Amino acid sequence: MKTIISKYTLFEYLAGRANPLERRLVEDWIREKENTETFNQWLMEYETRTPQFVPDQDAAIKFLLHRLETDIEPTAEMPKSAIQNPRPNFFSTRSNSFWLMAASVTFFAGFGWWFRDPLQYKTYQTAYGQTTDVYLEDGSRVALNSNSKLKVPRFGFDDAVRNVVLQGEAEFSVSHTIDHKRFVVKTSDDFQVEVLGTTFSVFARPRGTKVALKSGSVRIDYSQNNERKEVMMEPGDLAVVDHAGAVKLARKQDTSTFATWKEQRYVFNATSVKDIVAMIDENFGQKVKLSNGEMAQRTITGNFKTKNADELLKTISEVLDMKTEQIGDTILLKNQ
Repeated sequence: MKTIISKYTLFEYLAGRANPLERRLVEDWIREKENTETFNQWLMEYETRTPQFVPDQDAAIKFLLHRLETDIEPTAEMPKSAIQNPRPNFFSTRSNSFWLMAASVTFFAGFGWWFRDPLQYKTYQTAYGQTTDVYLEDGSRVALNSNSKLKVPRFGFDDAVRNVVLQGEAEFSVSHTIDHKRFVVKTSDDFQVEVLGTTFSVFARPRGTKVALKSGSVRIDYSQNNERKEVMMEPGDLAVVDHAGAVKLARKQDTSTFATWKEQRYVFNATSVKDIVAMIDENFGQKVKLSNGEMAQRTITGNFKTKNADELLKTISEVLDMKTEQIGDTILLKNQ
């Protein structure tokens, strides 16, 4: 049965004034995926009206662990940052009161972590075969490739740094701000690209990470063997993260061939069939197998206009004198 609540009920819940029945209704409503966007909109409105309380979760957990170890009645005052709205005891025994408090703090700490990401970020995500342009509040433009995800701060770039998070592939055209606010693209805890105003492409998928700089200058910050390192890039540079986690820089590359997927074009320059098969899986979600290992090392060079995986595979098979065979959800690429 679909749960229905009012905006007022959610506001009362967020303020800690909801009764047990209202709390249960709100929590059931939040768990329903079709309410996610409405929840985010109402949450933004609530936080605009009322400063958001951020609990000191570490202090709360530390306090509870101490209480569990000692198993005695608390004598010190519970940190105010751990519980926002203390309530009267509902049980007659001290033991029940303590466990009620422990359960409440554990719930709110877990609940906060559960919703931390959707609260802080707005996510733009593309499906297989889909590309889109995302325009940020600072005037920057992000062209997002298929099967990619971009997270931006839900309430704007209020900090000294404009932070975004990328999974997949995108081209960034970053606007310079009058206060010289830095723009940082994070792909993991160990890798980020920092710029002031420039155009560059970032490839961050399971099979590797690459950065191609078209104009301006960027700095790559990364971690290798628990040591922080950095690399400065100039226009025409291509940075590739190797298997050891180090960043290798190639100078004077044709960076115009990167992000051609915006025009539904794919440019190959002695690109191996192995890499092309991986790219088809990443961009279109189409699984392709090769009939033998020798085929993986064959290369292809050219500029191909295509809208889907079938068109691209047809072109590749014709150029390399191969043929395709459909086997369930997988396409087998083999020699003629």
